[in-house]
Amino acid sequence: MTARQLYRVVWLMAGIVLACGWLLPPLMDFDAAQIGTISMGMFQRGDWLTILNRSYTGGYLYDYLDKPHLVYWSAMLGYKIFGFGHAGMRFFSILATLVAAWAVAKLAMRLYGAEAGRWASLIFLTSQAIMLANHDVRTDSLLTAFTALAVWQLVVWVETRRWLPFVAGFLFLALSVGSKGLIGPIVAGCALFFFLLGRRDWAGLFNARWPLGLLVFFVGLSPFLYAYYLQFDMHPEKLVNGGYGRSGVKFLLWSHSMDRFAGNRDLVASPEFSFFFHTILWAFLPWTIVLVTGVWERLRGLWTSRGETFFSQEQLSFAGVWLMFCVMSMAKFKLPHYLNILFPLLAVSAAGWLWRLQSAGRVGFLKGLWKAHGLLSGILLLAVGIIVVWSFPLTNIWIWLGLIGFGGLAYYIRRRHDLVAADRLVLYTASVALMVNLVLNAHFYPNLLAYQSGNRMPAVLKEQGVQPSDLKLYGRVVRSLDFYLQRSVPVVDSLEIRRLAEVGQSVKLFVSAGSRDSLLLQYPSARLLAEVSDMRVTRLTLRFMNPARRMERMPMGGLYVVGAAELPKK
Repeated sequence: MTARQLYRVVWLMAGIVLACGWLLPPLMDFDAAQIGTISMGMFQRGDWLTILNRSYTGGYLYDYLDKPHLVYWSAMLGYKIFGFGHAGMRFFSILATLVAAWAVAKLAMRLYGAEAGRWASLIFLTSQAIMLANHDVRTDSLLTAFTALAVWQLVVWVETRRWLPFVAGFLFLALSVGSKGLIGPIVAGCALFFFLLGRRDWAGLFNARWPLGLLVFFVGLSPFLYAYYLQFDMHPEKLVNGGYGRSGVKFLLWSHSMDRFAGNRDLVASPEFSFFFHTILWAFLPWTIVLVTGVWERLRGLWTSRGETFFSQEQLSFAGVWLMFCVMSMAKFKLPHYLNILFPLLAVSAAGWLWRLQSAGRVGFLKGLWKAHGLLSGILLLAVGIIVVWSFPLTNIWIWLGLIGFGGLAYYIRRRHDLVAADRLVLYTASVALMVNLVLNAHFYPNLLAYQSGNRMPAVLKEQGVQPSDLKLYGRVVRSLDFYLQRSVPVVDSLEIRRLAEVGQSVKLFVSAGSRDSLLLQYPSARLLAEVSDMRVTRLTLRFMNPARRMERMPMGGLYVVGAAELPKK
C-alpha cells in the first residue's frame, strides 16, 4: 500500500472507533448526563429557548444560567434524527470533531504544506482527550470545532483578504460563544494576534475590517443573546445563581468565562498554576513527546537567536497558544477538558515540528522520536492487555477481530521502512492510539458503566415488575436514571414517604448509596427489592481495577418499597 492508502485505512479505523464511542457506552454522570437530561426536557416540552435544570437535592426545576444553548440544540436535533437516546445526544458533537479535524488539516496545510495537514488532523483526532470527549460529551467538542474553524478561516482571510472567509470566521466565533462563552474568541484572538505580529503584518493587525467583523459576530450571536434575554433579562424577579436581576446577555458575553477565571460563584477547583502542565502530559497522549520536544526546540531557538526566530517562524501555533495556555493556568477553576480548545493549535504545532525535522533532514532526531514512540506505544498496549486479559476479560469475538486487524495494520506500518520517517511515525502512533481507544470505547467503558446505577436501573425495574411511572427517588437526583427512563423521577423526602404510605400507597424508591443509611434509619423495615452498584465511575481506583477486590466496599444503591406495613410504630 502507498502512504496515501495507509492514511485512508487509518481514517477508516478512526471512524470505527468513533462509532463505537457513539453507540456503545451509556452516558456518564455528571456533565454528560446533565446535558442529556436538560436537552431531554427541552425536547419533551418543545421549548428551544428556556434552559431548565433539576436541583440535585429537591428535584425541582430552576432556571439554569451556565452552559449556553448550542449543546442542547445539537442534542435536540440528534433526538429528532435518531430518536431519544445517547446516540442522538452525541451525534453532532462527534460530527463537530470530524469537522474540526478537517479544519486542522486545512490550517496546517496552509502553514506547512499537505504532509503537515495529514499529520495534524490525525494528531488532533487521536489525542486521548479528544477521543474521550466524543463519548463523554460536554460543550467542548462544539467549542473546539467552531474555534478551529474560525482560526482557519481568519488565517485564510489574512492571506487572501477575501470577504467569504472573513465573514465565515466571525460567524464561527459567534457559534463558539454559543457553545461555551467568551473563551473561543479569546483563544482565537490571541493566536491570530501573534500570527500577525510574527509576520510583521501591520496592515492585517490594524485592518479597518475588524470592526465589521464584530458586526458579523453579533449577528451570528443574536439567537443566543435573544434566548438569554427572554429567559433572564426580562425577568429580574427570578432567583438565578444566588441573586436577583441576573443578566443572561452579560453572562454570555462576560461572566461565564470570567467567573471561572476569578473563582466567583464558589467556582474553585484545581487552582494551582501547574494543573494544566501535568494534565497535558496524559491528555495529549500519544503525541506528548512530539509536542514537548517541539516546544523545547522553539524555546531554545528563541534563546540562542536572541528572539530573531520569533519573526522567521509562524507564531499562530506557538506564542499564541502557549501564552493562552499560561493565562488559562492562572484560572481558579480548571478541569482537564478545558484544554481541549487548544488541541487544534497544538496539533498544528506538533505537525509543524515534524515538518521542520523532515525538511532539515534531521534523520537522527526522527529516529530518536521513533524509538521513544515505540516505547510509549508498548506501554499503552501493555495497559490495554492488562484490561482485556485481567481487569475486564474480553470475550467478544468481534472486538478481538477488530484488535487483530488494528494490530496487524500497526505491525505492517512498523515494518514499512520505505515510508517517509514522519509518515511512518504518525501512521504507526495513530494506529496504536486507535487500538487503545477501540478497547476503551467498545469494551472498557461499557463494562465500567455497568457499575453506574442510573443506566442500570431501567433493566432492574423491568425485572422487578416496577413501572417507571411508579418510581420515586430518595436523597438526590440521579441524572443518568432520568435520561434512560426518559422522565424526571420525582424526589420525595421522609415526610412525603410517610404521607403516601399512610393513605395506602406502597412507595417504590431508588435510594443511592449515600442516602441508604438515612432511609433505613427512619424506615428500618423498608423492603429491599434489588441492589445495584452505585459507583462514581469517573473516579477509578486500583481496587476497582482488580477483579478479585472490585466489590470490596463497593457503594450500593437499592430499590426499596415502603408501605403501611413498613412504617415504624408510633
